[in-house]
Amino acid sequence: MDISPPARLSTPLLFRLGVPARLLRVGLAMVIGTFCYWVAPSDFELVTTLLLAWDGFLVGILMLTWATILQASTADIERVARVLHPNRTWGLLLLVTFVGVAISLLAVMLMLRRLFTMPLEERLEHILVSVVAIVGTWLMLHTLFALHYAHTYFKPLPGVEPERRQGGLNFVGAAPALYWDFVYFAFVVGTTAQTADVGVTSLRMRQLVLFHGIMAFGFNTAILALSINILAGVL
Repeated sequence: MDISPPARLSTPLLFRLGVPARLLRVGLAMVIGTFCYWVAPSDFELVTTLLLAWDGFLVGILMLTWATILQASTADIERVARVLHPNRTWGLLLLVTFVGVAISLLAVMLMLRRLFTMPLEERLEHILVSVVAIVGTWLMLHTLFALHYAHTYFKPLPGVEPERRQGGLNFVGAAPALYWDFVYFAFVVGTTAQTADVGVTSLRMRQLVLFHGIMAFGFNTAILALSINILAGVL
């Protein structure tokens, strides 16, 4: 009797790691954001409506991205690292994250400028939209860096036989095998602006960690200031 384990089912396109799947996830998240824009209350200002659409996009892309992270294997990460060329796209990552964070914070500040003159119910609606935007942008920032850390680490060194990973991070204990290792590292940098028990051993990783730490410190400071503003609006 054949007792061999069942073959692994093919991963749906939406949860794969390649470029077509990424574009599909972004497109679906944009549809969710557009839906939120059209169902926004009629008394919302344009800035608030656009921020609500941004909230919908963030929730959608985060759910889809994390569903992909949870099911990805080491072989999946190595395969996509060969295709995405993280060494060539890290500048684009920095630009996109910086612009996204700046626009999100600016939109929240513009929306909250009239917070103290609003009726209580409307004030709570605006605060909820702001909190989702802040938390969603914060989560997206560190999730993007976690993915890029992983792809940079698993990228093969060019012209080296036998094939060796580019590496750049020295984890205590077993070598990293899944996205979870890099999620841990990225969120430690994001919350503490330091690398904890992970050593940084390459120039590219030092560049990424430096910019990540600066952005995390600036964003966390802005969140603290906005939180005080929002709390004052509630009280």
